[in-house]
Amino acid sequence: MKNELFKTELEYIENEKVRNFTKFALDNLPDYFFTVAASSTGKYHPSYALGDGGLVRHTKAAVRFAKHMLSVEQNKAKFNEVERSCILCAIILHDGWKHGEGKSNFTVHEHPQVCADWVLTNNDFDVLLNKEERELISSAIASHMGEWNTTKRSKLVLHKPTTEIQEFVHICDYLASRKDIEVLFNETEQKSEVKLEEYKFPFGKYNGQLITDVAKNHMDYLQWMKGNMRNLQEPLKSFLDELVK
Repeated sequence: MKNELFKTELEYIENEKVRNFTKFALDNLPDYFFTVAASSTGKYHPSYALGDGGLVRHTKAAVRFAKHMLSVEQNKAKFNEVERSCILCAIILHDGWKHGEGKSNFTVHEHPQVCADWVLTNNDFDVLLNKEERELISSAIASHMGEWNTTKRSKLVLHKPTTEIQEFVHICDYLASRKDIEVLFNETEQKSEVKLEEYKFPFGKYNGQLITDVAKNHMDYLQWMKGNMRNLQEPLKSFLDELVK
């Protein structure tokens, strides 16, 4: 089951109903969520969020920030058990539809609203969680981009956070996207079974192309990447070491 990738994070959710809803929602996210990088260009996220599985690591990092902040008495006291659980659920799901419903090769500006609408209107969720709690989760997802709520590529203006719950979710996502904050992951979380000849770039100018093809035609790019991009995550780091001698 897909939700097993978030076993640790799911255990942080205190309310059983919200935890079970989150598990079911994870299992019904598009497959690409579990494989793509957090940034389709590589410009806006730290190195641990790049490469295969980068979006999952970004999400885990955001949950980790939330867990630490909610362990502080002054923050924990602001929210009740259900609200704290809804916060963690919203963070786990916030980028679940990041490439849209049609799996674009790039981040879709509307992704917060796509995910928020899915949480709120999917009939399969009706028996798992009531409307009020889903509205809390949905609204936090819809506003998680904060002030970065417009783009020239879309007419949609995303919601900005206005409640404490929405602001909390946004700040966790913001911290998990800062290039100067490094989050460590164990080998199990970083491990990938993908083979060298099957690995495709998940970001950058050669997004979607096999790394072996890029090595044949654009070795200078791989040399530049190895020399300039520090703290690359697996398997990209090992593949670069193998290709760039």
